[in-house]
Amino acid sequence: MNATRRDWIIVAIVVVGIVGFLMLSVDVIPPTSQTAGAIHMCKRRIQRYAIEHNALPSALIETKEIEGYDNSIKDAWGRPIIYGVDTNGLVTLASLGKDNKPGGTGDGADMIGVYPSRQPSGRWSDELVGWIKDPFEDFRKRKITAEPNNAANAAPPHR
Repeated sequence: MNATRRDWIIVAIVVVGIVGFLMLSVDVIPPTSQTAGAIHMCKRRIQRYAIEHNALPSALIETKEIEGYDNSIKDAWGRPIIYGVDTNGLVTLASLGKDNKPGGTGDGADMIGVYPSRQPSGRWSDELVGWIKDPFEDFRKRKITAEPNNAANAAPPHR
């Protein structure tokens, strides 16, 4: 084998090694986490809009992006986050999940968040106001109960 061919083989091995390392070190964000993040950012954008305009936006597209953050107003499956406000000023943000149908399980489960746009005093809530219904709560519960080493799922001790 001449030096040129051997050099190309070494270069190819190094390149394959680097590409393999990079592929293994890339984090993949689960779709439910992407959607929960989008819902949380929509809440922040809505509240910033409300404070600036003294009114809630009629659509999410009216809200300004927040620099340095993922500002998607779509869920992980490319569908717009569902936005609604009731007569009491409670804001609902939702995704119907991968299957785009009410209900569902896993990635097809609905993700619904509800929060108060105003404080009891009538002032606008700040952008980090707590959730009345956390959009990620159901997924956290499922993960906890699905883990095999969870104490809540452990078999009772033998007596």
